[in-house]
Amino acid sequence: MPTTSFVRSLLLAVLIVPAVSTASDTGLELLRTAADKGDCAIPYEGKQEPAVALTASAYDLPSVSPQEVIQLLDRFIGNGCSIHAADSNGTSPVNVAVLSSQPELLNYLLEKGADPTTTIVSARQWANGKNSLEFAELIFRTKPSSSRAAVVDILKRYESAVSSSSAKAE
Repeated sequence: MPTTSFVRSLLLAVLIVPAVSTASDTGLELLRTAADKGDCAIPYEGKQEPAVALTASAYDLPSVSPQEVIQLLDRFIGNGCSIHAADSNGTSPVNVAVLSSQPELLNYLLEKGADPTTTIVSARQWANGKNSLEFAELIFRTKPSSSRAAVVDILKRYESAVSSSSAKAE
């Protein structure tokens, strides 16, 4: 089991450092242009990243309007881009919302059909093999906050609703 400081360092390296780059006007313009063209993969830091995951990562940045991010996500999803595709680090759009502790973004993605039960496939062993709820609980234990608690609660309610639906279908 990784130490709290180790997990915190990884979260900073994975979430904050790349996200700062995305915050620039150039980064947003790149997302806007890709949405206009209907591109579902966007070149970012030398890799082709899924448009929905990359756009979701801009949601909580100080210089970015969450409403514009939602509008861009609507356009990408409307263009047929996958709401499930994980980025090159193995982070799906749902797990972007988990990492950034954004309950509103998480609710939006779930309403659009994102699947939080998919397991993470990542070289980061502390995240690999976890579903979104397990991942959210790990992050909450590492550094509790009200927004992280809200994310865990949303995922628990989702899991409960899915279990309930499955039981009724049988």
